[in-house]
Amino acid sequence: MTEVRLFSATSLDGFIADSEGDAEWLEAFKPRILDASGFMDNIGAVVMGRRAFEVIRAFGEWPYEGKQAFILASQESWDLPADATFVQNGMAAAIQMAREATNKDIWVLGGAVTMQSALEARFIDTIEICVLPVLLGSGLSLLNALKAREELMFDGMEVFPDGIVKLRYLVPRR
Repeated sequence: MTEVRLFSATSLDGFIADSEGDAEWLEAFKPRILDASGFMDNIGAVVMGRRAFEVIRAFGEWPYEGKQAFILASQESWDLPADATFVQNGMAAAIQMAREATNKDIWVLGGAVTMQSALEARFIDTIEICVLPVLLGSGLSLLNALKAREELMFDGMEVFPDGIVKLRYLVPRR
């Protein structure tokens, strides 16, 4: 069954980007957390916010070749890679379009606003967080202030030899 997955990496002190909004420090870890775990093999579509899209495009080559991508934005003002679509009418529309586009899992990747929006709208089935052996001291948090506490069910962990710890939680349905 298709799952909607929130998958992200944080520093040990809980930040997804430094205080300048830069996530370049993540680049050295990406091959291990995405490829080695087989995560990308199970993904058929990605849903992301405009800012995440801009950051990803700034790195150069589009990393989601062969995956359907849905970018949440209020206006269509950029050149898009193949298989990418702007979604102007919100998270629910993006998730629905992703479900129609693939029978594989859907990855909600963010920033905090995008991930929090999907979580609070109850679209997320699993949360997978890779905690990296880096302390940033300050920066952008994984999530902003949630409207309500969310109880999760622990579903396992994976420890990599270089100190990365991947935690997996299920989001119970109400």
